[in-house]
Amino acid sequence: MALIKRTTVYRVIGSVRGTCGHNHRILRRAIECLVFDQAGCQAVGGYSDRCIQASDDNGRKWRALNVGERDEYASWL
Repeated sequence: MALIKRTTVYRVIGSVRGTCGHNHRILRRAIECLVFDQAGCQAVGGYSDRCIQASDDNGRKWRALNVGERDEYASWL
């Protein structure tokens, strides 16, 4: 029986703006993607409703960031 490697991936998604179109393997890259989207929206007078979600099973089930991930997120802002 083969072992399935579980890796945490992150996505940037909003109910209006939708997803950025890909998963990020590193939280920092998801943060950069979110900041880029927010800046782009602000440049045209709008705002981004996107946030970062995490998945521990390769994107099958998504969750909010845990405490450690939120701390890392806050340290990059």
